[in-house]
Amino acid sequence: MLFNSLPFALFFAVVLGVHRALPREARNGFLLGASLLFYSLWIPIYLVLLIADIAVNYALLRAMVRSGRPRLYLIASVVFTLGLLAYFKYAAFLVGTALPGLAAVGIEIPLPSVFLPLGISFYSFQILAFAIDTYRRPTESPPSFSRYALFIAFFPQLIAGPILRGPQFLPQLDRGARFNTERTRRGIWLLASGLAKKVVLADFLLAPFVETVFNTPGVGGTPFHLVALYAFAFQLYFDFSGYTEMARGIACLLGFELPTNFREPYLARNPTEFWRRWHMTLTSWLRDYLFIPTSRALMRRSGPRWDGVAIDATHMTTMVLCGLWHGAGWTFVAWGGLCGAMLVIHRRYGRRGHRDEAPVLRADLPRIAAHFNAFCLTLVLFRSQSFGDALAFLGGLFGGGDLLSWPVLPTLAVGSCALLHGLERWLRPRLGQIRNALARPGGIAIEAIALGALTGLVFTVATASGEFIYFQF
Repeated sequence: MLFNSLPFALFFAVVLGVHRALPREARNGFLLGASLLFYSLWIPIYLVLLIADIAVNYALLRAMVRSGRPRLYLIASVVFTLGLLAYFKYAAFLVGTALPGLAAVGIEIPLPSVFLPLGISFYSFQILAFAIDTYRRPTESPPSFSRYALFIAFFPQLIAGPILRGPQFLPQLDRGARFNTERTRRGIWLLASGLAKKVVLADFLLAPFVETVFNTPGVGGTPFHLVALYAFAFQLYFDFSGYTEMARGIACLLGFELPTNFREPYLARNPTEFWRRWHMTLTSWLRDYLFIPTSRALMRRSGPRWDGVAIDATHMTTMVLCGLWHGAGWTFVAWGGLCGAMLVIHRRYGRRGHRDEAPVLRADLPRIAAHFNAFCLTLVLFRSQSFGDALAFLGGLFGGGDLLSWPVLPTLAVGSCALLHGLERWLRPRLGQIRNALARPGGIAIEAIALGALTGLVFTVATASGEFIYFQF
């Protein structure tokens, strides 16, 4: 079920009502059952895969803590989890890549036809992070099986993040759901704003034009391709940030907190700052479990003279794997390589030292514009189905055409999205004040906001059918 669908609205209304009515000791068990039901309503057989993944890794966690050889069980956990991910996500890609060479020596292998389990890229990373953390802190006992299963399968974030860590969520499960007026109001605002970003901005305003131009490269000349490029950048942002805001809002209404996943990424002044603002839970995962261990290992082996080369090589490796995580295709690998090259160039030659929350000054605007345009160009590879499609789009982008023939409505939509994105930093610290102001008249406003948001949710999602872009990952 998609969050922007009527079935999910009904599902969540029932879950929320029952969850709040239950005694504290019964809530976690009920949420686990609701989460497994939520996942089974997509493709029931893949619920078996999810439960097996959770059960096997939990058994390995218990063995890791009790055994005198924890490294063996960590390796088993990593191999098992990545093995499932590789089979379901990359088997067809790997076989398809090898087919020409195999055919040349007379070997024929049928191309695997495997349907990607929803959310496997996200919950696999949560499983891996927890296994690595347990290995690093062997004195800590693993949680009970039910709490571990709920940590992995918690339905607001199960299928597209944010990617949780044990210390972020398990203590909340130990304390139990906590409800208060401020958290409820914040949950409603996050749910409503995320729905608006997803349905109105990403699906209604931007997606139709993006689909038209990217699916028929060359149509309309340079203006259409330029607007489509910017439109896709904002579609991707509002689609995914809208989803995670909805996930955070749903969690708040259930009495839990999920981490922020985006923080005005297109206001970043350079690639390093951008990746601290974009898909923040994935970026921090790659930093803590891939980049830092790999760079340290390389620097220990290469010596101080080669530290810079080791860091650059780790940047490239991390971002190529990040691209491969996003999709099983050479275009994603190339996209990750370009992003890694941007990080290396900035580390070598760019200005550093900007704080993420530093105000945007007029002198920063050229750097913001330069990075934004460079990142948008990399998205041609991210969006295209093949290198041929990417080259065709770039040909339409730089191939000329009537520069006066601008697509007026899509241009206005992109401009509106850019303005809204620029206002997000200004609005974020003021939303609490706005909520407080609306809730002052005897608490009536909070019920009015809730009723209006939920009514708008039902009527809006009944006609919204666009899937989340990141579901394919």
